[in-house]
Amino acid sequence: MKKLRVAQALVALAMIGAMVAVTVQQIFAAPEFADEAFARVWNREDRAVVEGVSQFGRSWTWGPENFTEGLREPFKEGEDGTRLVQYFDKSRMEINDPAGNPNDRFFVTNGLLPIELMTGQLQTGLASFETRSRATISAVGDPDNAFPTYADLSVLYNRTPETDAEGAPVTRQFTTEGVKRDFDKYAADPRTFLGGAQAGYRIPQAFINFQNLQDFVFENNQYRFGPLFDPLFVFGLPVTDAFWVRSKVGGNEQDVLVQVFERRILTYSPEETNPAFQVAMGNVGRHYYEWRYGQAPGTTATPVPATATPQPGTTATAVPINPTATPTTQPYPNP
Repeated sequence: MKKLRVAQALVALAMIGAMVAVTVQQIFAAPEFADEAFARVWNREDRAVVEGVSQFGRSWTWGPENFTEGLREPFKEGEDGTRLVQYFDKSRMEINDPAGNPNDRFFVTNGLLPIELMTGQLQTGLASFETRSRATISAVGDPDNAFPTYADLSVLYNRTPETDAEGAPVTRQFTTEGVKRDFDKYAADPRTFLGGAQAGYRIPQAFINFQNLQDFVFENNQYRFGPLFDPLFVFGLPVTDAFWVRSKVGGNEQDVLVQVFERRILTYSPEETNPAFQVAMGNVGRHYYEWRYGQAPGTTATPVPATATPQPGTTATAVPINPTATPTTQPYPNP
């Protein structure tokens, strides 16, 4: 009840553009991080989820906790030919240059995991790769789905973009027989209407809306209201067109709209009854770890000690709430 009252109060203050001083309370154990910079990145988007401050009741950007300790993975340009990484459900955090500015937004990068899973090209440096088999791991919905796997999605990767007009609905369906163009079941749903193109691929409105969400984020030891995501940092650019698949989600077979980005996979499930979870990110971090290490999270790689925690129970200071804030343009980081 206390958690609910805090969240409701914050939403009310955001709506009137007031000044807010928020006392937040930890509701379960926080992750342990291998570096303070990982803690900063996780706190920005996911701390509000842990503490019930998010006004949407949304899901995770990274995950409720790390499922590995810090790992040293081969990286040609890194310190001693390695880089520090840590795995979460939705992605992997990386520090390519430990001598850089740890407060810079792009000091921690967010792996190009979907591309590696689809191509089988495991990245070991900025321009060096190790060839492996494509990942035959379920990419959408439940883990036991036989289709589509990342290997299946590889035929859509970097394919010549479709020529659909802006505002047209997505009617492509990807099946075991290939891509079909006559799936019009959701053609009247405005969230399937295509927006502007990035890297040649048009993005459905459901994903555009998601990428531009405004919510409470935790920065500089305080909550502020503003853009939830820096889209290039979190998602990267699209690398496939959007398409429909038939997939089991929570044991129920349903239609799912999918688009693969450099760093994440986004899905839109019209049949999901909770609007806050209709658009979601795939568990790419877990899928990648399983593919890279050949097993569920364990001790295959070399761990390094954790050095930071997200400092739960901090009292946020007064900060102006600006619901119309826009993100600052940032350079696109190296992988």
